[in-house]
Amino acid sequence: MKKALCIAIGALMAVSVAQAEDSEPGQIGVGYQGIFFGDLINAVSVRFAPAPLGGQIELGQGSVDIDAPGGFGADLDILMIKGKLYYTLIQRENSVFYAGASLGYYKIESTSFPFVGTADTDGFSIAPLIGAEWRFQGLPELGLNFEVSYEINDLESDLPGGGTTDIGLYGITVSTGIHYYF
Repeated sequence: MKKALCIAIGALMAVSVAQAEDSEPGQIGVGYQGIFFGDLINAVSVRFAPAPLGGQIELGQGSVDIDAPGGFGADLDILMIKGKLYYTLIQRENSVFYAGASLGYYKIESTSFPFVGTADTDGFSIAPLIGAEWRFQGLPELGLNFEVSYEINDLESDLPGGGTTDIGLYGITVSTGIHYYF
């Protein structure tokens, strides 16, 4: 995994050096995407600017603490990889409004209490989304974006005592990000 990440970063640096002579930044950006899912799931992302088609690949990690009445609760450690496709609906000089869809894979390890047990959960998500990205005049290589999506998650959990359970999570999520374009 580390080797692949180093190769990807090296390739992006080579693209940036090759485009250094241009006054306009390219359409490939690297940055951060924060997903508000109760708590924050942090993701490193590579973004292909929507013009008119674009996309994004996210690798995220996060922790969620759930507290319930009666002293019950759980601590969740989440690992996520997600791919997104975009289509530009409106393009202005410094902004883009787009629609798209995402497909993701989640791996979740949860520890519940007061009955201590660990459950391994994995599953998929699909989501239609809309979003916008802004670039500043005088600083066009920096892009700020936000997205609103309706997540449909289908998860399967292996329970501590044996057996499995299916979990369906549905709802609106919001994410925001910042990317530097090479």
